[in-house]
Amino acid sequence: MSDSSEPVIYQLKVVLLGISPMIWRRILVSSDSTIEDLHYTIQLAMGWEDIHLHHFIIHGKQYGITQPGQTHLNKT
Repeated sequence: MSDSSEPVIYQLKVVLLGISPMIWRRILVSSDSTIEDLHYTIQLAMGWEDIHLHHFIIHGKQYGITQPGQTHLNKT
């Protein structure tokens, strides 16, 4: 049995919506990563330079900017 104090590694699939052919990356992130860490990891994986809009959905709550001038913090 694993020690519960050790972080878990999650495998995530990052997909760009509305693009054909599909563009995606599979990344590994630690359970102790912050949203800022995830942001940086996605920037590196996609080859971006911190100028692309994106958002995260965590337990139904949206974080990030998806359109210029529009911030989604909570969508119900």
